[in-house]
Formats: sequence, C-alpha cells, structure tokens
Amino acid sequence: MQNFKVILLICSLLTGLNLPAQENMKRIPAGSYKPFIKGLTEKVAVEAFLLDTVQVTNQDFLEFVKANEQWSPDKIKALFADSAYLIHWPKNDWQNESKTANQEPVVNVSWFAANAYCKWKNKRLPSLHEWEFAALALPMNSLDSNELTQINHSWYSRKNSTRQPIGSVYENQYGIWDMFGLVWEWVYDFNSVVSSNDSRNKEEIASGFFCGSASLNASDASDYVSFIRYSYRGSLKGNYTTRKLGFRCAKSIEEN
Repeated sequence: MQNFKVILLICSLLTGLNLPAQENMKRIPAGSYKPFIKGLTEKVAVEAFLLDTVQVTNQDFLEFVKANEQWSPDKIKALFADSAYLIHWPKNDWQNESKTANQEPVVNVSWFAANAYCKWKNKRLPSLHEWEFAALALPMNSLDSNELTQINHSWYSRKNSTRQPIGSVYENQYGIWDMFGLVWEWVYDFNSVVSSNDSRNKEEIASGFFCGSASLNASDASDYVSFIRYSYRGSLKGNYTTRKLGFRCAKSIEEN
C-alpha cells in the first residue's frame, strides 16, 4: 500500500510539471496574441502545443534523406523542389557525412520536403499562428521588448546568417532557440498571407498589403521587421528553396 502511494505521488508530480513529450521539444502554453495583420481578428487564440527547441540540422535532414531516397538531391521531382534544392550539399558526394552532416540549420529545402520530414518524425510543421505566438516570447531573463528588434536588426545586417550552429543566438522564455537570428522558417500555412485557392488557406489577406496600402493593413505600421517577414512568406511557393530558409517541427498535445 505504501509503494502504491509513492507511485501516485510521483505520477502527480510529473503531471504537474507538464513535461514535453520529447526531449528536443518544449511545451508552448495556450494563449492569444494580436496578429500583425489587421482585419483577420483582434486576437488569435493558440492552443498549447509542442515545438522543437532548435531548427532541423543538416545532420538531421541527411538521416531523413538516406531513409527516404525520393527526397535525395538527385531524385527529387521538380514538382516538390526547385533546382536549388540542397544545393549546399556536395553534388556527387552528399552521402558523405563528414562533408554534409553538421549542426547548422538545413536550408535550401522546400515546403514539401520540410513537411515530409516532420511527418517522418511523427510531427508536423507549426502553423503560422503557432510560430508567431512562440516567436513573441522575449529572450530568457529579459524584460525589454526591444531586444527582439535588436536581434533582428543585427541579423539583417549580416551578409550570411546561416553559417552558425543551432542554439547560438538566443533562447527565449519558452526555452526555444533562435526563432530569429539564424534562418527564416517554413510554417504549414505559409501562403495564408495572400489570396489563393490552395486548400491549406483558412485566411486571406488582400494583396494590397504588399503594395502602397500596406501600412493601413498592419496593426503596427512601424514594425517593419514583421513587414519583411510577412512579405517574405507571401513571395514563397511550396517548391521554392533558398539559402536562408529552414524549418523546425511542432506537435499537437494529445489531451487525455
């Protein structure tokens, strides 16, 4: 009977800690935030979810490609990735781990490839609202909202922001590293910022947002950092790849 009470106590303590389901993920609590684009809603509610603490690395993605040859640089179909897919890997020697595998964020990957990787890991890409909500968290031990802006300014001023390993810029108050400062990141519904017939779109933003009337559609017209981010997403297509675009995975929390 005493042992049973001890087990119940341990279970209760573990439940109270809200431990993440996987060691490399952190629990992002439920909440709401004011989206950058006006006209969608005043506030967006976000349910609790799990998010990778760091971006997917070249080493991680190499393991995926070796296990799923259809996503290798020499077998990928043009429908799923453009000609720059994994162009930073050695063309005829990409399987050589000493040349390919490292702890830098993988880049030059398409939305289709990123989505396939996350599914392979039994995860998914974060939604736009999940990503934006998690990215709003201030750096660890900081109370100054300007620090995020300063991190972005420093990032934009560098010529090459992808030659740094994961976990090298800053950790936010959720325990997530480098939401800004290393690479841009794919989200599942990246193209929801423009009008489209794509079935993934749940929201539409007038194309005028990207023209002269942009400031009228923004919740903060002075936040040009977010202007750049939303405009960048709006320029993407699912098979696009660029040298500064990577990703991380998310996972829904299964309620008992």
